[in-house]
Formats: sequence, structure tokens, C-alpha cells
Amino acid sequence: MSEQTVGLSNSVPSRRALLKGAGAGLVLSFSASHVGHAAEAAPAAAPARPPVPPLASPFSGFLQIAPDGKIAIYSGGAELGQGIFTNLPKILAEELEVDFDQVECKLPYGDAKALGVGGRQTIGGSTSTLGYFPIMRKAGAAAREMLVAAAAAQWKVPVEQCRTVQGRIIHDLSERVLTYGQVATAAAKLPVPQEPKLKDKADFKLIGHTVLRKDTPPKVDGSAQFGADIKVPGLIGAAVVMAPRVGATLALFDPASVQGMSGVIKVVPLTDPDKNLSAVGVLAETYWQARRAADALHVMWTGGDPTLSSAKISQSMRELLKDDSKAQTPPKGGKDGDVAAAMSASGVKTMDVTYEAPYMAHACMEPMVITAQVKDGACMVWAPTQQPDVLRKTASDLTGIPREKVTVQTTFLGGGFGRKWEMDYPTQVIQLAMAAGGRPVCLQWTREQDIQNDYYRPASIVRLRGAVDAQGKATSFQARAVTQSIVNYKRMAPKPIFDGTAVEGFATKYAIPNTLVEWVDPGYYVPVGFWRSVGLSQNLFMAEGAIDELAHLAGRDPYEFRRELLKDKPHELKVLETVAKMAGWGRKLPQGHGLGIAFGEGFRSTYAQVAEVSVKNNELQVHKVWCALDCGLVMDPGASIAQVEGGINFGLSAALFGEITLDKGGIVQSNFTDFGMVTLRNAPDIEVELLTGGENPTGVGEAGVPAVAPAVANAIFAASGQRLRKMPLRLSGLTVADTQRPLSAS
Repeated sequence: MSEQTVGLSNSVPSRRALLKGAGAGLVLSFSASHVGHAAEAAPAAAPARPPVPPLASPFSGFLQIAPDGKIAIYSGGAELGQGIFTNLPKILAEELEVDFDQVECKLPYGDAKALGVGGRQTIGGSTSTLGYFPIMRKAGAAAREMLVAAAAAQWKVPVEQCRTVQGRIIHDLSERVLTYGQVATAAAKLPVPQEPKLKDKADFKLIGHTVLRKDTPPKVDGSAQFGADIKVPGLIGAAVVMAPRVGATLALFDPASVQGMSGVIKVVPLTDPDKNLSAVGVLAETYWQARRAADALHVMWTGGDPTLSSAKISQSMRELLKDDSKAQTPPKGGKDGDVAAAMSASGVKTMDVTYEAPYMAHACMEPMVITAQVKDGACMVWAPTQQPDVLRKTASDLTGIPREKVTVQTTFLGGGFGRKWEMDYPTQVIQLAMAAGGRPVCLQWTREQDIQNDYYRPASIVRLRGAVDAQGKATSFQARAVTQSIVNYKRMAPKPIFDGTAVEGFATKYAIPNTLVEWVDPGYYVPVGFWRSVGLSQNLFMAEGAIDELAHLAGRDPYEFRRELLKDKPHELKVLETVAKMAGWGRKLPQGHGLGIAFGEGFRSTYAQVAEVSVKNNELQVHKVWCALDCGLVMDPGASIAQVEGGINFGLSAALFGEITLDKGGIVQSNFTDFGMVTLRNAPDIEVELLTGGENPTGVGEAGVPAVAPAVANAIFAASGQRLRKMPLRLSGLTVADTQRPLSAS
């Protein structure tokens, strides 16, 4: 058996702006820092590379206006279903002043110089729109000024006498007209304005309005290309066998056990991003041939802890919860006042409870799938990925091929949620492509492999303590969380640091005079990663559950209790009051029904939700969820509401059904039969109100997730008196209703 060893580098490439003008028209590229002049040679063509505009370097963030008037705008980041394939080009088109129906939107190529937050081409943390917004506005405005300047020069008139209307330049005095295409070549030769004049937001025609998403027609007619849709000449299939236990590595395998099977080409040992020999891949003429061979391959594994289980992990975390010496406080903002004194003050009522959340899989609708080809000193990857520039670097490091000869073409993603941020499946396919003799390779995981080989949301156990005085006012709040560190697991810092994602959501905006937030790192039990809304996805369930318990301890209405805690914060108070009004808080409810409320902040947005549930006839039913969201400047109301609705159902799936457990060192769950989610049969009605305002957009894609679990849990308490402190929410003797309901217009 031969082993393949690869080296990975953590260096981050530099970024700079690019302007490339040529006779074929205007091609404008730009970075997160500025719009600029610098030129760079186009990378060498990779095999079977999709066509790009003539003389245009394959950078993700750029605009092309051809002489025939055709306009193409490349989305800066990957389309996960969140709508940025439409929204990001819309920003540029707004400033460019063009008819959006005539604009062609294209998926990005991977390149570290592409615009983005922090100079990286990554999509995550709800940063796509807010990060790209100022950059793409500036690029569109710069291109517009260049086009106007070119037209004015051709007419020999001052630029002040010219204006733009839907892709045309008009000279006001003579009423002469030129299209953008007619002056694109001349405009490309002009200097790029460094501080172009942006449109007044009152004049926006696209931003703030709902448009037909550019990806809707191709997704409806089936022409959209997802990861599994890539078909290139000579394509062969690949399947993998992965370790059955967390931490296990490959001991030996027998290629002869499958070599005679139909279509089998080669068996390849595979390393993971940490250089562990953790899988075996089978190359065959078709995927099904590869899958059958992979299932029949004789493989032995070593290492991993066969005694590791969810019960063992939970017990260990509970022991750590008691160890004061292990508790860390944030470098700043984790402590205010004296919690111990407040808890022991005369006349106060105290609360001391423990909440728990399990590991959670992403369960993207399209399991991991990716295609790669290594041939003639170049590498081409077709990838549903949230980090195309990082994937490009990964491919270069694995193959030894210079990065300028590596091309990453992003496809549509069949869901991402943080899972397709990872480099494990790209690392596998690139190694398989290196062994394929120049033929392109499509690697597909099964659903079972996807569920059992994830980078999971960390499990967590949190102790929450608090006190209220005789007047029913909250005087203290303390949270101690025991949960794995995503940041340290991924070695995102030179040395272990305090991971803010572990405790986000516990230091709230509530006016409680004595607060303390602590974190205990239990070590690395299983692979962990970023899951939609990250730490807030479970921490807000715990924090808002505890706030509800404090309200009950004080004998106060949960909504009024929160109102008082936010009385000096008008912005936050408005969001809370809006959702209460939407839900008719305080109205008389049918027997067995209850309302629950939750408030939170994250991704620079403020949100609150109310859930109405019923608990009767041994069934829980979530009837409706109301959400008020302040997400700054709204790009597209329809798209924003759709994201919030999706986030609520995503969070509700985790609250009611989602759970990853371990036994004998491996993952128990394997498919939707035992890793459930909300379906049309039990999905609630959802009503969303966007509180518009602010100069810039803030995060939307993850803002719908965190508040639904605490809102539902608090509603269950109101309906039944059962206080649930563990996800998934399981009531004593009760089940989640699974009855068909008519769908309402909301």
C-alpha cells in the first residue's frame, strides 16, 4: 500500500484591484480595498474550462460591457439559495444605471483578489451583502462615470451635460444618444475614478424593490448547474470509504478485493486537510460502479475511541461545568458588576438551571459532490463551495501546480449552511484527480456519509444563574458554557484563543446590572464547524429560556419583563414591541395554546420572534411564528422575507428533531429517517415584518434561526407548564404533530 502525503499552507494571498481594458469592451475588476488601475496577466487556460468574456481575467468580482451592448456581472460570492446571485449584481446595476432584465449574472471563479470581507472570497456569517455592498456600488458608479466620460469626449461636450438612463448616455442639449456598448472600448482606456459619485438612495430603482431572482428560471427549468450536474468529456466517477469512528485512520486496504469488478480503474488512499490517512477512494467509469466497489472494498481501520458516546461526552462536560478553575472570561465585555454579591443579597429570588444542546449536522439537500481535473500542468475544479479562493489555494498546495494555473468554477450550491465552507471533500477529489491520469473525476458522497462525516455544530451544556429582587427586577445574570471551540479546532489562530462563538448570545443588551459570561473548553471530541447562525443557534435558546425563567420567578409577564430590560434602548425596544403587536400578545388563547417570545441580536441585525403552540391530545403543534427583523437597508423585501422564513424552518427543525449522537465511537444517525426536519405537514405559518432603515444592509441569512427555538420552548411552557431545557424539545409523553394542514397565504 502506498500512502500519499500532502502539505498545506496557512498563508493568505495578497489582494489588489484590477482594471483591464481592451478592444473587446470594458472589463472592470475590483477588490475590497478600492477600485484601481493595476493590470495582471490572465491565468493559463485550464482543461475544459467554461468560456469567459474575451480578454477578461477570470476574477469573480467584475463587470463586462461588450461592444454589442451585452452586460455581464459576476456575483462576488457563491449562491447558496440565499439570493446573492441576484442581489450582488443588482447593487452594481443600480449604480451603473442599467435595465436589470438585460443584465446577465454569472457565478464566480475562485480568486483571492476577488472582492469580499477581509479580502477573501468567502460566503458565511451573513457577511455577503453587507460586505459587498459598498464595493459593488463604487464599482458600478466608477464604470458609469467612465462611460459618460467616453461619450462626452466623443461628442466634445462637458460631462455635466450628459446623463445615463437604462444603459444609454444622453446629451441633454442635443438629445444625442449612445449606448454603453458603443463607448465601452473607449471607456476602458480611461483612468478609473477612485471616488466616484454614488447615487442618492432616494433615487434607487432596484435596491429596496423585489425583482425576479436571476436563478429562479434556470432552477425551475432544470438548466441550473449544481455540483452533481457537471458533465465534461471523459468524466469518471468516484466514491469513498471513510472511517467508521471519530479519529480513526486507515490501517490497510486490499485493492485486489475490487480490482475485477466492472468499470473499476484504481483504488486510492486519501488524506484529509489535517494530513491524516482517513479515507479510501475508488475510481471507476461510472459513479455507481465506483460506489459498488467502495462498498465491497476490504478495509481495516485503527485508532479512535470505541468507547466514545454522547453519554460519556455529556458526563465529562457536566463535570467540567463544576470546575471553577477551568472557566475563562472573554478578553472584554464578559463581566459587569458583582454577580456573587447580587446572588446572595437579602430578599432576592435566585435561579440556577442547566441547559443542553446536542451536536448538529448541516444536512444540505445536496450531499457533498465535486468535480476536478489535473492535466498538463493545470488544475480545474467545478465546486459547490463557500470558499472558492481557499479551495484554489488548497488545490495548488496539494498538486504543486502554481495557483495561477488552478481554476475554480463555482456552481450553485444545494444548501451550504457552513458545511460547504470545509475543504475535506475538495481535498479528496483533488487527490483522486491526481491519480486519474488526466481524466476529470466527479466525487459524490452518499447521504449517510454526509450525515456521519460532518463538521458538526458543537454540543454544549450551559449553567445559567440569575436573581430578581423584591420589586421583580433582574439584578444578576451568569452563563457558564462548556462547549468545543470551532476557531481552535480549525486552528484559525496561531495559538488557542478565547472563542467568542462559544458564548455569543449570553452578553445581551438587557439592562441587568451584574453579569458574568464564562467558557470552558472541553477539548476536541468530534469535528466541529460553522453551522447556520453559529453559537447563537443554541446559545439564544438557553439565554432567552433563562430570561423567561427569571420573568416567571419575578411573577412578571415575559414580554413586559423584557420591555423593562430594554427601556433605555429604543432601537431594540421597537423590534420587541413590533413582534408583540404582530402576534397580538396578551390576547385570550384557546385552551392548551401558549405564546412564547424571544429577542436577540447577531450579524449586525436585531430580531424578535413570537411562537404560538398548542399542547393537547398528546401532541405539540407549532401553529405560527411571527418575526420582526431590523436588517438595515433592505436590498430586496421578497428575498429577505424568504431567507427569514427559511431560517425559521431551519431553526425549528433543529429545535424539534435535530440531534447527532455518538455510540461506540461513531455517529448513530445516518439519514432523514433518524435525523428529522420540519416538512410541509408540520411547518408553521410564518409572518415577517422588516423594519427598514439605516445606511447599509446588515445580515439576513442567519438572523431567522436563533430566536425560534426559545420562542417555541417558552410557548410550550405557557401552554403546558413544562419547562424544556434540552434540545431537541421533547415533552413528557407528547409527540410533535404530523397532520396535514392547509397552507395559508402568509
